[in-house]
Amino acid sequence: MKVLFVNDSTSNCNWGDRAAAISLKHMVTQCGGTICTAITEDALVHSSFREPLRETHRVGARIIRLLAPPVVWSVRQRLEQYLPEKESQDIIPQRWDEFAPRAKLLLEQEHLYTKLLTGLRESEIIVIHGDGSMVGNPRMARAELFLAYFGKKHLNRSVILINHTADLDHPILQEIAEHVYPMLDDITFRDQISVERCRAMCQGRYVPDSAFWFSPAKKEEWATLAQRPTYMDVWPDTACFDPTKSYICVGGTSAFSYDGTPAEIIDDWAALLRHLRSVYQGQIILTVSDIVDQAIFRPIAATLQLPLISINTPVQQAVDVLGNADAYIGGRWHPSIFSLRGGSPVISVTSKTFKMRALIEMAGLETRLYDPYAVAASKEAISSQLLDLLKQGEALRDKLRQWAGGQAEKCWSNVAYLKRVGAKAI
Repeated sequence: MKVLFVNDSTSNCNWGDRAAAISLKHMVTQCGGTICTAITEDALVHSSFREPLRETHRVGARIIRLLAPPVVWSVRQRLEQYLPEKESQDIIPQRWDEFAPRAKLLLEQEHLYTKLLTGLRESEIIVIHGDGSMVGNPRMARAELFLAYFGKKHLNRSVILINHTADLDHPILQEIAEHVYPMLDDITFRDQISVERCRAMCQGRYVPDSAFWFSPAKKEEWATLAQRPTYMDVWPDTACFDPTKSYICVGGTSAFSYDGTPAEIIDDWAALLRHLRSVYQGQIILTVSDIVDQAIFRPIAATLQLPLISINTPVQQAVDVLGNADAYIGGRWHPSIFSLRGGSPVISVTSKTFKMRALIEMAGLETRLYDPYAVAASKEAISSQLLDLLKQGEALRDKLRQWAGGQAEKCWSNVAYLKRVGAKAI
């Protein structure tokens, strides 16, 4: 099976994006799929998908500009202010009513999109890794749904949209989804809330996130290696701690949004961490799983002399750290999955979608979510919840570990459609 893989999020530094794509691509190949073309997350966000201008054209344009009298360029610039604004060259539609015209334009201007069209045409199945893109109205989400629409309607390809959360509160993205989702051959959601919200528009089903595929090493085996000096250091950050002893992990959230230096957020989280130090006798490890967390936790790590697990840490190492922690406090979906895989309970702050609430509910934990912009105000409640979880000891860890292990087995259903197609081909 020739596969076009849309949203290869290993192009993103985020731990979770890398983990989800690594595991999902592995599943595709294990089902007999051959990924002939992969469109990265960066391309979905930034690329025009147009062929680069050939160097001979660039050189020619420079020569003409050098030879033409300056008055020609001056007149042209003055006239342009009176001409209609040029239509955007972006092939990705802004709204649903642009889908058909942009698809027609893509076919008419085929010479400008040779690489994109070649990837679409050479594929037998288009696999779209939805991940956390279906929230708000970002270009990434519209690009994924446009490629799904084009592949299905104009090329008659099998198209599946898998491993994703659908927080379709934005009316434009909602309208697009209402038209595109029913066209697709298979849809899997990584949380039950998305299933319920989209029930009226499609036959999608719940399948655990592909990142459950990652499993932490057993502590007694992993800690022997990880305790060696500098083993967890990823320049320029340091993570000097003793993994043979008790520790908790504290991380950020996708809800973080700020300009410049987020001094108030830094002070707020530092206050929480100082309080946690007074009630928890083990080590506290800061985890930076996304770039927006870095500007917050690096200064805190320096001020409070806390170890920091860098954003550039390999995914499997991050899984080992979180899965062997006493607990995880934060609002990150995938780090929470890494924690639960090892039996580490999660105390959640809110994220930019409902996904953390969904995960905590599915894991059977207490669904108390804290405001990431006011964690210091909740420090007593957070510490009380932490101590309560720790009192439950190995019984709770076993329960969470078993649940997450079951999710790891079920997450292979993300590629169930590929398995069926492969079985028919035999």
